[in-house]
Amino acid sequence: MLKDNITLVAHQPEYFPWLGFIAKARLADIYYIVDNVQYMKEHWHNRNKIRQKEGWLWINTPVLNSKTKLLMWPEVKIDNSKPWKRKQLNSIKMCYSGTDYFDEIFSELEVIYNKEYNLLIDFNEQIIKYAFKKFNIDIPIYKTSQLIKEGHNISGAKTDLILNMCKAAKAKTFVFGQDGKKYIEKNKFDKEGIKYKFQNFKHPIYKQKYPGFESNMSFIDLLFNHGNNSLNII
Repeated sequence: MLKDNITLVAHQPEYFPWLGFIAKARLADIYYIVDNVQYMKEHWHNRNKIRQKEGWLWINTPVLNSKTKLLMWPEVKIDNSKPWKRKQLNSIKMCYSGTDYFDEIFSELEVIYNKEYNLLIDFNEQIIKYAFKKFNIDIPIYKTSQLIKEGHNISGAKTDLILNMCKAAKAKTFVFGQDGKKYIEKNKFDKEGIKYKFQNFKHPIYKQKYPGFESNMSFIDLLFNHGNNSLNII
């Protein structure tokens, strides 16, 4: 049963998200995957970084029509004519084979990849839920598109959108990332009696497979290297 003073965290569905995404979700009582907004090409929505010997490389899922038209998240289809699954798994294997937790994490990812996906949101959602499970984030997760279908008002932009999400969740507090300071309209939060916080995430430095340290990798970098101890590190 949810507590009375609910904290909401909401974010667009990042692709193999970084540790700051995970850390912010750990502050929540309810989590919203915000998919009733515009998909952004060449962003973190269909690609992210994994560590290789010399720095890092992208893992990227190709999508249809993103270069020719503006798409809302529910419209974003994966280009399954390209061997993106095999390519990504080969890249992950190349980068992380030999790490202490390779067999465990790679086999779990294979289970996710072995399913069929037509929409990018469906794949991203599975990866996000996998990340939450590995980092012991056991909270309700909702997609905003589904909440709209159920009759909730989740409209507007920036502050107005966030306040409507808070009302749908009956949340008393919302957690922003650092960029939220650039657009928050504090007077509207005060008027609605909803509190707000800004995440203050400090990226941990941990031992990676290769010498040196590259920050801002996908969460799987930490899992491959540190397994069950990842939660203590983050």
